[in-house]
Amino acid sequence: MKEPMEWLEPIYKQLESAIHEHKTTHAFLIKGQTGVGKNNLAMHLANGFLGEETINPTNNKGDEGIIPDCKLISRQERKETISIDQIRSLKSFLLLTSLKGRGKVGVINPADAMTYPAVNSLLKILEEPPQDTLLILLTDSINKLPSTIISRVQIITVENPTIQQTLDWLSTSNQADNWDEIINIFGCRPVLLNKLGHTYLSERIETVSNELHRLLTKRIKPSQLANSWKSEELEINLRLVYYWFSKFLYHHLLEIDNHDLMPESLQELLGKDINIEESFNLLNEIASIRQLKINGKSLNWSLQITNLLSPIYSNMKGLQSFESRT
Repeated sequence: MKEPMEWLEPIYKQLESAIHEHKTTHAFLIKGQTGVGKNNLAMHLANGFLGEETINPTNNKGDEGIIPDCKLISRQERKETISIDQIRSLKSFLLLTSLKGRGKVGVINPADAMTYPAVNSLLKILEEPPQDTLLILLTDSINKLPSTIISRVQIITVENPTIQQTLDWLSTSNQADNWDEIINIFGCRPVLLNKLGHTYLSERIETVSNELHRLLTKRIKPSQLANSWKSEELEINLRLVYYWFSKFLYHHLLEIDNHDLMPESLQELLGKDINIEESFNLLNEIASIRQLKINGKSLNWSLQITNLLSPIYSNMKGLQSFESRT
């Protein structure tokens, strides 16, 4: 079992007494990056409100063997949004008599996935909340939510843990693994890193590094590489390419020699005649496509990635010198 998340303890301790005595606001909005423990905090708050030692909320499918006084609303399978019918079902749930007499809790994750009608339905609950109920909304970005929701909830910000806190928490079940490079690339998001796993992330780093080298040396075309990238790996792959190119530009512009975390193919480009403006445009494009993927947009990803990688393959100055070495 994982150790407690010490970076969340100050938040929970501040609210613990009021939560247990039902003297808090009727709705919280927990915001923070993916993988920093928002779900864990939400379950702690629900636990305190309901007086339970452990919480595993009733989900959209109504699975058995779980706490009936806590309901989770999330995207249904193959859906990009949370519908008005799901919010209506939450309202019906909150109006039911509490099985243990401690009230009812509804958790909406991610809250920013609600459709416009769903938001309006939730507003009615927030304006007239049923007695002894608590709503907990989770989001990666508060900017994705309308002001009408934000103004009716108490906001809780979950900051990323420190590097040491991240390493300490990951080491409780991954004692032999070195997470330094992974944390440098993906940031201090221990829950996400633990979920993906050290082995998987290390393999992704090595694979994408080799693929980027083949692209830079014209051993593979952008369309071929794009077609080989699986949809579920796309966000990670783009994160890696973004990280490496941002590092490359940083080292290139400042003429820094230490570039251990950069693929060999990019290291060899340092000091050559690189189109800096186009490289920055590439970074902006990577960030835009990553955000579209994170937001769950349905696009022709193979075409998007092909267009993204084409400048790396053909337009950046200095790449032609690689062909003579391959």
